[in-house]
Amino acid sequence: MLERYGHGGDLRTAAELFGTPEEGFTDYSSNMNPLGPPDAVRHILTERWRELIHYPDPAVRELTARLAEKHGVEPASILVGNGAAELIDLAVRVLRPQVTGLVRPSFGEYEEAVERAGGRIADIAAHERDGFGVTLDALREASLDCDTLFLGHPNNPTGRVLPEEVLRWLASGADGTRAIVDEAFLDFTENEERLTLARDAAASQHLIVIRSMTKFYAVPGIRLGYAIAHPDIIAGLKRLQVPWSVNALAQWIGLAALEDGEYARRTLAWLAPAREELTAGLRGLGLTVYDSDVNFVLFSLKPLGLLIPDVQRAMGRRGVLLRDASTFPGLDGTYGRLAVKGQESNAKVIVLLGEVIGELLAEKDRASAGQSLDMPETSLDAESSSEKRIRQESDVKLQNTDASENVLGRPSGQSTGSISDMSAAQSAVNTAPGLTAMATIGHSGEQEEAASGGHGYARTLMLQGTASDVGKSLLTAALCRILLQDGYRVAPFKSQNMSLNSYVTPDGKEIGRAQGMQADACRIAATTDMNPILLKPKKDMVSQVVVHGKPYRDLDARTYREKYLPEAEIVVKEALHRLRQSVDIVVMEGAGSPAEVNLKSRDIVNMRLAGWADAPVLLVADIDRGGVFASLVGTLEILTEEERARVQGFVINKFRGDVTLLQPGLDWLEERTGKPVLGVIPYLPDLGLEDEDSASLERRLAEGHAGSAGQPDSADERQKLDIVVIRHPRLSNFTDIDPLLQESDVRVRFVTKAGEFGRPDAVILPGSKNTVDDLIYLRQAGLDREIIQLAAEGGWVVGICAGYQMLGQRLLDPELVESDRPELPGLGLLPTETVFAADKRTVRVEGSTRLYAEQDAHYPVTGYEIHMGRTSFLEPVEPAFTLEPDAVSSSASAGSGEALIQDGVVTQDGKLWGTYLHGVLHNDDFRRAFLNRIRAGKGWAPLQAELRFQEQREAAFDRLAEHVRSSLDMTRLYEMIK
Repeated sequence: MLERYGHGGDLRTAAELFGTPEEGFTDYSSNMNPLGPPDAVRHILTERWRELIHYPDPAVRELTARLAEKHGVEPASILVGNGAAELIDLAVRVLRPQVTGLVRPSFGEYEEAVERAGGRIADIAAHERDGFGVTLDALREASLDCDTLFLGHPNNPTGRVLPEEVLRWLASGADGTRAIVDEAFLDFTENEERLTLARDAAASQHLIVIRSMTKFYAVPGIRLGYAIAHPDIIAGLKRLQVPWSVNALAQWIGLAALEDGEYARRTLAWLAPAREELTAGLRGLGLTVYDSDVNFVLFSLKPLGLLIPDVQRAMGRRGVLLRDASTFPGLDGTYGRLAVKGQESNAKVIVLLGEVIGELLAEKDRASAGQSLDMPETSLDAESSSEKRIRQESDVKLQNTDASENVLGRPSGQSTGSISDMSAAQSAVNTAPGLTAMATIGHSGEQEEAASGGHGYARTLMLQGTASDVGKSLLTAALCRILLQDGYRVAPFKSQNMSLNSYVTPDGKEIGRAQGMQADACRIAATTDMNPILLKPKKDMVSQVVVHGKPYRDLDARTYREKYLPEAEIVVKEALHRLRQSVDIVVMEGAGSPAEVNLKSRDIVNMRLAGWADAPVLLVADIDRGGVFASLVGTLEILTEEERARVQGFVINKFRGDVTLLQPGLDWLEERTGKPVLGVIPYLPDLGLEDEDSASLERRLAEGHAGSAGQPDSADERQKLDIVVIRHPRLSNFTDIDPLLQESDVRVRFVTKAGEFGRPDAVILPGSKNTVDDLIYLRQAGLDREIIQLAAEGGWVVGICAGYQMLGQRLLDPELVESDRPELPGLGLLPTETVFAADKRTVRVEGSTRLYAEQDAHYPVTGYEIHMGRTSFLEPVEPAFTLEPDAVSSSASAGSGEALIQDGVVTQDGKLWGTYLHGVLHNDDFRRAFLNRIRAGKGWAPLQAELRFQEQREAAFDRLAEHVRSSLDMTRLYEMIK
């Protein structure tokens, strides 16, 4: 029995009963909004966690005022509580009823609260023949024997609101009878303002209204509700309420949710058609279904002669949870309740339910014919004593039911039918009005799990390429922003990424830079589910394998493929499954090419992944490389017939010239393959969005967008600051340099050898995946001498992360984590020593710096750290940056105590500094101050900080989206997704 603790939504019990992970279920047993929490909730959880160091407002003043404004009452008439459950208990304790009238059926916590307070219950019958509606006559009659009424408005489990005549009676004083009205689900009705008794309660000594915010806004985990009553009653409730009942997160989320009017509009627009189709589908299966005004429906299996525990168990094995409503007093063992979710998810559940009903009916027929098989009873099949009692009671009720009632006495709001065998059940599914029968989703490795989360299962679209670096990452970002602009919740996904350019998620995990950038295009916080496996090359044929943002181990290519990929497949499927529960659409990005025949048998990034997700595929080719038609046709030829069928169209990227000249080739391609070209995307220069890896840096260098190694060769170039960036063989997070590429007075040169160095104004040593090997390379290339000489001549030298480590006196690797050298001398420019350790520090940080600021001033800075070394100081130093204490873990930089909030080193003249902060140059005011100090040293006037990099980046996403949208057949694209 899933309702072990009296409620639906108990995923832990379901996991114990059915042996499926909690995230593997589609939960129709609890009635949360399937749209999921408003977007503001994600922002609060990722951006305001630092404020949790403070106590919440004990009086919940801001949220109380906002709720009072919503309902048009005084704040003194509002009490915010820890969910409706707390307020139900408080209301009963304040009123201390002797006899409480409860409608049967109704929510079980009403009775539990009354019994805890020592009161008695008087049943108010709601009859099946009336669709379990509550009548004014029944309430008036009950009020003669009761001092209090406890009513659900809407009722749970029936979903029906109180009739208007009952509402008028309650508002006018209920003939002197006190009433508690639970409006927990009233938000889901289309006429909430007309139906609520909130204003009446605020003015009455006889009425308390209880509201919940967790159902409508899908945040049951935070527990948030409120009561509305006369100020005198509210004062009494407050005296009984425990201090700090409402935590800070709940208060913030409540305020943010109330401001999201669009969320409420979307919810109501979704609900009515989804409920109508679910109801029609259930009735098509022969069930009695009762009309509902909210986001769940009550049904009965009585016409089929089946019992809900049997159906619940069979559905649970298939990954779907439904509510056994026989636990509500007044309902027998034929009753169940289903939440309303997304229309696609509802259709899948109808199919599964039809299969279960068919199987149970067939089993019943075999049993009645004496042909039932002797099956061993398992723990899942064994009935509890309560279930046996329910079955016995229900059998009696079924036998005593007047058969004519189902034909002649059908009440308003019900529909019944009969199904005699499995084929009839399936037929009913296939012909249910408004529903399309959908393929059953099984549990094999090549099929997606049936489970979907609170939002239903997200649709998918996948971009695959004919080769690496054809533009898949930027096209994925473009589609993410386009879908976001069109009103969808969207997320990116790349199962496995090989890149040295990484991104730190808000919870301190490491993923590929491209997926972080794509999440930014979606305006959502990045998570490791978007890129569960990251490969970071360390040396030839060896990569560090990062799983869900944390280092797993270093593996060579063969070991990874033969030993880890089977495990990686599980990691990828689970990550995608979770991601699809949280959004409407997932835009998936492949890796390399799906035509790499040597890798296909254990593929987790291209066609097998598309199969797991049942994703339509767009095949992307880069015309700038040449041979675009051959690459597209050749890729298709190598694919299997099933894989070719999954490819729904082509996109030709990076086109330069007159597209009409390309048209004959496009016509030939479509005729040759039978697949459409959805668009030809013109080349888009100077976009300014991050590159994924060194392959894209190579392209930028070749195109001249990242600065060549040569010396300034024109008057215009000589009027710019000349900044050299050391291009390590294992260069990582080179996006640290991106803002400098956008500064109008800066020329950036990436150099690899001493002959290219020249005499720059400044040199930056960026990050590296292997500090030791790249420091050795630095010496072999003669760049160490150039850097040291520049520093001696008064030039500017900056080290970021690995570059910071290289600038120190020595690097120690006693455990041989980084290389096979236990010790290596550094460049000796900073009094530091770095020791490498196995644990990696990945964290987002924020703080400030006085570096280059006016006296008594500072610049705010944000950034992130990704490193395995710990740096200590060999003499007293001036820190470059001061970080917020709550953003720094105990494994931060060297030392203890005050040293925990210090990062980096700067020399007295400010010309030489190092830091672990990636993204430090993305801080606009600090970056301009740094550049102006270099300008001052050359006798040049300072410039204003005109470049706002993040604003420019956001504009770049919109520019990219518009560019791609204008070149794609969006109608066809949406047809593919749907």
